[in-house]
Amino acid sequence: MDNTTIMEIKNLHKNFSGLEIIKGISLSINRKTRHAIIGPNGAGKTTFFNLLSGYHQASTGQIIFRGQDITGLPPHRINRLGIARSFQITNVFPRLSVFENVHLVIMSKHKVRFNLFRNLTKWEKLNPETLDILKQIGLMEKKETPAGLLSYGEQRALEIGLTIASSPDLILLDEPTAGMSIDETHQAIELIGRVTQGKTLVIIEHDMEVVFRLADIITVICYGTVIATGSPEEIREDPKVKEVYLGDK
Repeated sequence: MDNTTIMEIKNLHKNFSGLEIIKGISLSINRKTRHAIIGPNGAGKTTFFNLLSGYHQASTGQIIFRGQDITGLPPHRINRLGIARSFQITNVFPRLSVFENVHLVIMSKHKVRFNLFRNLTKWEKLNPETLDILKQIGLMEKKETPAGLLSYGEQRALEIGLTIASSPDLILLDEPTAGMSIDETHQAIELIGRVTQGKTLVIIEHDMEVVFRLADIITVICYGTVIATGSPEEIREDPKVKEVYLGDK
């Protein structure tokens, strides 16, 4: 882990038509740390991610990324600053091949717009980088397959590939194992652990096996507030966490 802060969330609030969902969250995310956000359904986790990635605007509070205030910036600007995010629902281009899905992200990263006559050479120069991502996510053999024909677990792996393809400084994964079988979940844990080695990851996840196997730091949110932050061992033993989330009294 690295104790240098990459993102600082300061007293973040979010109201929807008078209903307060996020109620003053303050949190530091350190570089090269895998930081899990957990909590019961309705705790505000996805809303919190939507604020960090620009899909919702905060009612009050600040989000500081690498020393820059990004509060209220739109998603595309936040992405360009080095934050990449996956979603609960698979977000791939189903009619494009696995290779083409990843290649589009690589092209965007290098600011290459496809033009059949002018940019073909530039487009092809990015092939090795695209293939490297496919190797990392274990989909080399499926590179010509339309993404919509992949299994659910493979589509989730592809989405992780799309998230890391832009070489972000901060990776946000929103329930990457949701809907997976036990075998798919184990494969996803191995994949996420491998591709985020030495990177900064913030992950929302319900599966406690995933959380405790991947996370360096865990933050527990309940009804829009932080009730605990600590190491996996500290969270396991926290009496308030046991009561409101892990099910013990």
